[in-house]
Amino acid sequence: TVQPWQKFTVHPEKCSSYRFRFISSVDLHCPIQVSIEDHNFTVIASDGEYIEPEENVSSLTLTNGERFDILVDVSGHEERAYVIRFGGAPGEFANCKDMSAIAFLQYGHSKVDQKLEPNYSESINVPGRHINPLPTIELPSDQVPTPVSDLHSIHTLDHQGPADKTFYLQFGDGDNGANVNNILFDLKTITTPLLAQEEDQNQAALCDASYAEEGLICNPSLDKHSCACQNILNVKTGDVVEMFLINPDLEVPIAHPIHLHGYFFNVLGSGSIPAENPMAFIRQKNEEGNIERNLDNPPRKDSIQTIPGGYLLIRFYADNPGYWLMHCHISFDVIEGQVMVVKVGDRSEWDIPEDFPECGTK
Repeated sequence: TVQPWQKFTVHPEKCSSYRFRFISSVDLHCPIQVSIEDHNFTVIASDGEYIEPEENVSSLTLTNGERFDILVDVSGHEERAYVIRFGGAPGEFANCKDMSAIAFLQYGHSKVDQKLEPNYSESINVPGRHINPLPTIELPSDQVPTPVSDLHSIHTLDHQGPADKTFYLQFGDGDNGANVNNILFDLKTITTPLLAQEEDQNQAALCDASYAEEGLICNPSLDKHSCACQNILNVKTGDVVEMFLINPDLEVPIAHPIHLHGYFFNVLGSGSIPAENPMAFIRQKNEEGNIERNLDNPPRKDSIQTIPGGYLLIRFYADNPGYWLMHCHISFDVIEGQVMVVKVGDRSEWDIPEDFPECGTK
């Protein structure tokens, strides 16, 4: 059965501005470009967090897990149906390249042509401002990119002092699969719930904390776990935590979309990295005080695409104790082990009922 294209009906005589929330629920490396025929719009939020309005935007890209809220001004337009375009971002390693879909912005009772076919070229070649473009592609000359790091939250940054804990995280794809610092999270060793049965945790399966804290690449021939272990990052409740998300421009330059559970983080900055020893380069620059930080209302998100050949710097205030998953949002990469767990605080800081049932294998 062929399903009709979705239509969204607006009535300018009743309401001159409509709010849309676009949600990316894809699971492959599938950044999606969104635009509306003959309509620019205002971006007002990302991942549910309000930003200073970005006006006169013609297109935006959503990657896995991201959400963007926009306002569409429907006053002064001819009463007809306009095409809402969805196009998979181009690029050699984008799984949705050449794929497109449409919906309709229907004014009143105007006619909708359900026989209309999507036009991929039109969906990815919209002139004007483009919010959050895939960083690995060359945009058309008439598009003006605005990366997430250039957005501004409506809220000030509460904790502007030096970080209490810093992690250096390098995302890559190796022979054994997608990894962090060449570590694969060994999900098979999680046999009991971390939060409810911490005392039953297999301590022998924990990764060496120095890889993330010191910015080191795991060597399978030297590491006691052969770089397959439980990659748990420990912070104290009340810590200001910074993370450098580093993505070398390797043979497979994928903009791994990273999602952190339990928190929103501020995006403080981004920059380029050298091909050789990028984590050591970033750590040295950071310790010498040579990393620029935007502390002026930096945007708040919980999902973000990393930059092949570059780094992102994110920060959050650890005020939500517990075990929180952090992972690439590409399903295959999660399965392969591009996963971490951020442990905030200790067992005394979360309440587990005394009669809470136990499960798993001790």
